[in-house]
Amino acid sequence: MDETPTATNFNINDLTENSKNVNATIKVIEVGETKDIPSRFGDKQVCEVKVADASGSILLSLWDDQIGKIAVGDTLSIQNGYISIVRNSMRLNIGKYGKMLLSEEALTEVNTENNVSDRHVDQPERPRRPAYGGGGGGRSGGSSGGYGSMYGGGGGDRSFSFRRGSGSSGGSSGGSGGGGGRRDSRGGDKKGGRGRR
Repeated sequence: MDETPTATNFNINDLTENSKNVNATIKVIEVGETKDIPSRFGDKQVCEVKVADASGSILLSLWDDQIGKIAVGDTLSIQNGYISIVRNSMRLNIGKYGKMLLSEEALTEVNTENNVSDRHVDQPERPRRPAYGGGGGGRSGGSSGGYGSMYGGGGGDRSFSFRRGSGSSGGSSGGSGGGGGRRDSRGGDKKGGRGRR
């Protein structure tokens, strides 16, 4: 069953921190060094690649088995990509529904001066959920397994998450949150009963 969301064609200059379901044709300008990123699920590897089109350039984050498949000068067709934020800077990513393909048509005109990854993006603090929101704890735990989160930015939770590890931790935190709510409820009943007597 095809669950791929409908994607939209983007120019790099039009990308924002909220962009998702991104289709784009881009040219590889520079390939950075591969870095090891430690996590509780084991070390992962990330490589940042500078890509561009006629409107501007951006850093593309490649993870693990995505690394080493492209070279400088390649024209790529990105399908169903999305933007994550790493240290207040935008990164283009390829999520679990996304694809990175070599384009049949070479992209000749590129703009490397307008690097949208140089734009400062504010990252608002995530609101804290109340203790009785057990389900919220589960969702929070689940998103922590995403590569984007491990690399220091939000929005990466859709990219190759390790569902077994993150899901179990999320479930346990959610369960404890729910339990706290029930204990509070029972305690309130008892206090109320004593007050009536």
